[in-house]
Amino acid sequence: MPETSARASAASRTSRLGLVVRSMLVALAALVLGGLTSPAQGALPDALSSFANSAGGWTLLTFAIVWAVRTPLWLSAVLGAVGFVLLVEGYRLVSEWRGYDYGEPFTGMFTIIGVLAGPIVGAAAVLVRHPNPLWRGIAIAPVAAVLIGEGIFGLTVVGDTTSPVYWTVQMVIGVALTLLVVLRPRMPVPIAALTVGLIVAGSLAFIGFFLLLGFL
Repeated sequence: MPETSARASAASRTSRLGLVVRSMLVALAALVLGGLTSPAQGALPDALSSFANSAGGWTLLTFAIVWAVRTPLWLSAVLGAVGFVLLVEGYRLVSEWRGYDYGEPFTGMFTIIGVLAGPIVGAAAVLVRHPNPLWRGIAIAPVAAVLIGEGIFGLTVVGDTTSPVYWTVQMVIGVALTLLVVLRPRMPVPIAALTVGLIVAGSLAFIGFFLLLGFL
């Protein structure tokens, strides 16, 4: 019994250490990728430059980082917020180093959005692997809604000042992620219909939210 207890204790310590390491990887990756988006605004071709300053782009990066580290649900939600906020801070730091004023740390609009929406994105990153198709559908809905909703917003509201190429690509990514979740393995039709409905509603809500921000 003492030997079994010692092994369990060692396994628990190893597990906790693994979670700490993966959390640090998320933080580091977010800072680096966020920092890279600042010079990317000028380095990317005009057709893709909107990626560096899009909610969809940063949502996709946050989702991908948390998805890659495979942490438990509760920690994924926390890391979603941490990752999103550090993406913003990485962008701010590099922008400041390049001579551009981006305001005080942790005070921008995208920081607030990251704190509020980051946990949803982080939880979605782990729930898309859930064996229950309902949870997979619920998980992909907010991510796809941001990608598609902002894509529509970009093509219509700010279409005169930005290239349609990136917004189209972002929408295609949103649709592709949805199809991956729905078709592999195949969802029951009612759940697939619910997933699509949530994405449509979420896309419309996103467009309405961004329109509201424009009037504030």
